[in-house]
Amino acid sequence: MLPKIKSVKPIPNYILEVEFEPSVQKQFSVLTYLKYTVYKPLADISFFNTVTVKYDTVVWGKNEEIDFDPFTIYSEGVSV
Repeated sequence: MLPKIKSVKPIPNYILEVEFEPSVQKQFSVLTYLKYTVYKPLADISFFNTVTVKYDTVVWGKNEEIDFDPFTIYSEGVSV
């Protein structure tokens, strides 16, 4: 079953604080992904901080051009 993201908050050092349903919280570092072309725009901290939740995952951009698989965030994230 694919985990559903309830909320997201950007915190320093390119980390996302993500709350999943039901009430599981993880911190996920985007830093290691910035080397990939698709994620390079996130290096702009102003853009990184515009993260939001849509379609049960985290997205950036006016047309949700950048996103992460919720399973990746869940499996690689650190429980808090």
